[in-house]
Amino acid sequence: MGTNSKSKLPNACNGDRISSLPNEILCRILSLLPTKEAVKTSVLSPRWRLKVVELELVLHSLSYPFELPDNLFTCKTLVVLKLWLESNVTFTPTSGCFPNLKFFHARIRNPDADSMETLFYSCPALEDLIIDGLVAVRKVLNFNISAPKLKRLKIYLVKDEPWEETGSNISFEVNAPNLETFDLEEDFFANYYLNANQLSKANINLEDVHKSGHDDYELGWDYRLQKLFAGIINVKFLSLSAPIFGDPGCYTEDNFPFPKLNRLNHLELLLDTCCSWKALIDLLNMSPHLEYLDFTTNKRCKADHPLEDSAREWVPPEFVPVCLSSYLKTISIQGIEGRPDEMEVTKYLLKHGEVLDKVTFYTSAVRADHKMKLCQDISMFSKGSMTCQIDFLEK
Repeated sequence: MGTNSKSKLPNACNGDRISSLPNEILCRILSLLPTKEAVKTSVLSPRWRLKVVELELVLHSLSYPFELPDNLFTCKTLVVLKLWLESNVTFTPTSGCFPNLKFFHARIRNPDADSMETLFYSCPALEDLIIDGLVAVRKVLNFNISAPKLKRLKIYLVKDEPWEETGSNISFEVNAPNLETFDLEEDFFANYYLNANQLSKANINLEDVHKSGHDDYELGWDYRLQKLFAGIINVKFLSLSAPIFGDPGCYTEDNFPFPKLNRLNHLELLLDTCCSWKALIDLLNMSPHLEYLDFTTNKRCKADHPLEDSAREWVPPEFVPVCLSSYLKTISIQGIEGRPDEMEVTKYLLKHGEVLDKVTFYTSAVRADHKMKLCQDISMFSKGSMTCQIDFLEK
C-alpha cells in the first residue's frame, strides 16, 4: 500500500492543479493580484482563462502603456463586462470578439481613434451598451458600433475642455437594427448616423451644449440636428432637452428639412428661457400623430448670453398642426408664469385642440397673489373641445 501511494505522488504534482480549484478560490486569488500580474496568470491554466462570466476591469492612472490580452476579446463565457479605459491602454480586438457578451459598460478617458473604431464593431450577442467618460473634442474620433441584437444604448460624454468654444470632430456610426431605447447626454454635439429602425424610445439631453453661447451655431449644428432626427424617425416616445433646437439662428429649415416623426405618440419637451416657441411649433408639425404632450417652460438657461425679447414672441403657424386638431388628447404644462407670450400659446393650444380630453397646468412657479388670476384667465379661454377638462396643480 505504501509503495503504491508514493508512486502516485509525482503524477499529481505534474497535473494542472489550478484547474481543480473551486471558482471562489480562483476569484479570490485574482482579486489580490495587481491587474498586470492577474492578466499574466492566464497562461497558467486553460480553466483560469475560461472560468469568467462577469468581469470589471479598472485601468486608470497607469504610468505605463498597457495592452489588453487577446483572450479577453475571444472569451466564450464572458457575459458582463465593465471596462474602465485610460488613453494609454491599447488593444487589438479581432473580428470574432465578445462572442457571448450581453452587457458592456465602457468608461473612457480620451481614448485613441483606433480603439473606438474597433472595440464595439463586432458584438454579435450584445444587448446593453453604455459608453461614458471624457473625450477630447479636437481629436478626430469615430465610434463604430455594430451590434445586431443591441436593444439599449446609453451615451453620456463630456468634453475635457469645458471652457473651450470649439466644434466637435467626434462621430458615432450605429448599426443596431433591433435597438429599442437610446439615451444621449453630451456637453458637445457629435455627428450621429443611426441605423435603428426598431427604435421606440429616445431620451436626448443636449442642455449643456448651449453653454458656450450663440457663436457655436456656426459649427454645423443645424446639419447634426437633422441627421440625429433622421436616425430616430421611428420613435414612439421622445424626451428632448436641447436649447439649440429652439434657437431661431440654429438652423435653416429650407436647407435642412426635418423628417416627420410619424410614429411619435408621446413628447416630453424642456424649453429653456432663451428658447423660442418655434421649437414647439416645429415639433408639433413633425409629429402628426402625437397624442400626449408634456412640456416645461422657463427652465433657466446655462448659457451666458443676453435674452432677446423676440425669442419669446409667439408667432402662430400658418396652418394648425395636424396632431393638434385631430390626435392630441392630453397636454401637461410646467413652469408657466403668466407672461403674455405664454398666455397666447395656451390660448392657441386650447382653441385648436379639438380632441383634447385634459390639460393640466402646474402653477408652483407662480406667486400666490397671481395664481388665482392666472387660473381664472385660462379658464375663460375658448376651447375647441367641449369635453376638455382643465386642472391646476402644484408640483
